[in-house]
Amino acid sequence: MNQSEIRALFPVLAERAYLFSGGLAPASIPAREAVARFVEEVTYDPKDRYDRLDQEYRRVQDLFGSLIGAEPDEVVVTDCTGAGSNLAVEILDGFPGSNVVFDTLTYPSSVYPWMLPARESVHCRFVAPRDGAVHIDDLAEAIDHDTIAVSVSHVCHMTGFRHDLDALGTLAAEHGAALIVDAMQSAGAVEIDVHRSGVHFLACGAMKWLLGSAGVGFLYADRRYVDRLPPRAGITGFSYDYPSWPGGGLDPKPGADRFRLGAPPLLGLAATLPGLEILTGVGMAEVEQYVLDLAGYCIDGLLSRGLDLHTLPDADARAGIVAVRMERPREVCDLMRRRGVDGWHYADVLRVDPHVFNNREDIDRFLAVIDEAAGL
Repeated sequence: MNQSEIRALFPVLAERAYLFSGGLAPASIPAREAVARFVEEVTYDPKDRYDRLDQEYRRVQDLFGSLIGAEPDEVVVTDCTGAGSNLAVEILDGFPGSNVVFDTLTYPSSVYPWMLPARESVHCRFVAPRDGAVHIDDLAEAIDHDTIAVSVSHVCHMTGFRHDLDALGTLAAEHGAALIVDAMQSAGAVEIDVHRSGVHFLACGAMKWLLGSAGVGFLYADRRYVDRLPPRAGITGFSYDYPSWPGGGLDPKPGADRFRLGAPPLLGLAATLPGLEILTGVGMAEVEQYVLDLAGYCIDGLLSRGLDLHTLPDADARAGIVAVRMERPREVCDLMRRRGVDGWHYADVLRVDPHVFNNREDIDRFLAVIDEAAGL
C-alpha cells in the first residue's frame, strides 16, 4: 500500500489537513464500514455476533502484539492507557521503602497509581530534563538498590521528546528494576520491540497513532509477570467447571488472558482492527521513517521562520509530535481550524502531529496559517 492509497482511506483529508493524531485519530473508510457491519449484526442477528465474541479480540491482540514485537498471549486488551498503567502497577506492586523513578515529562496516568494510599510507602523520584532531553545518566543517578521500576512516557505529549528504550531497558536491567512504558504517543508512530529493548510493561490506547477507537487500550506484560496470579479476577480470566461451580478454586487462564475481566469492547474492537491492519500492511519500519521525515519537514519550516521549537530536531530524540512555543497559540489554533488545519495547543505551545496518511501539502497548509498569523 503506497502513501496515496493510505491517504485515500481517510475522508477527512478531502477537506482538512488533519494534524492531530496525537489527540484522536480520524476514522478510516474501513473503520466506518466495520462499525456499520457491527451495528447491522447486533441489530438483526446478535446471537451470531455473540457466538463470535472473541473473534475480533484475537485478531486485534495478534496485530498489536506484532506491532510492538510481543507474543499475542503477552497482551491483554484494556479500555485505555490508564487502565493498563494501573494494572501494571498492581501486578508489580512495591514493598515499604522501595522507590520508582520517573522523569518530569512522564504522563500523570503512569504516576498516579504509585501515589495512591495503598502505595504510600513507595517513594516517587523525579528526574528533570536538561536542554529538552531526559538524560540517561540523570536517570541512573536516581536509581538505587531499592528501585523497583523506571516508569516513563516513551514520547512526551508536550514536547515530543522520545526516550531511547534500548538504553532504558539496559539501565533498568542493571539495577534489577522493571521498565514500565506509556506508549500512547509512540505505538503506531515508531517501531517498538519490547523484547529487544527489555520492556517489562507497556500500556497504550488505540485512539491516537494506532488509528483505532477510544475505549480500547492495551497492556503488554513480560512473560515473568504474565504467569503471576492476577490482582483482579473476572469470568473471562479464569477457567471454571459449570455446573460444578463453586468448587475447584482459582484456575487462571494461560497468558495475559488471566487479566481479562469480562466481555471485550466489541464496537471499539470493530473500529480498531482496520487501523492495526493498515499499519501492519505498511510495516512499522516504513511508518516510522515516513513520520520522522514528515515531522522533519515541518520542523525545518518552523525553524526557517525563526520560531522557538519545543521539540528536539534530532530524529532519534523525537517521533511524530512537533511542538513550538509562541505567543497566542490558542488564537493561532483557532485560525488553523478556520483554514481547515487541525492541531492542538496548551499554555504557550502549539502542536501538530503528522502521521502516515498526511503529506507535505498538509504541512504547507499549516505553515501558511503560521505565516498568516504572523501578519495579524
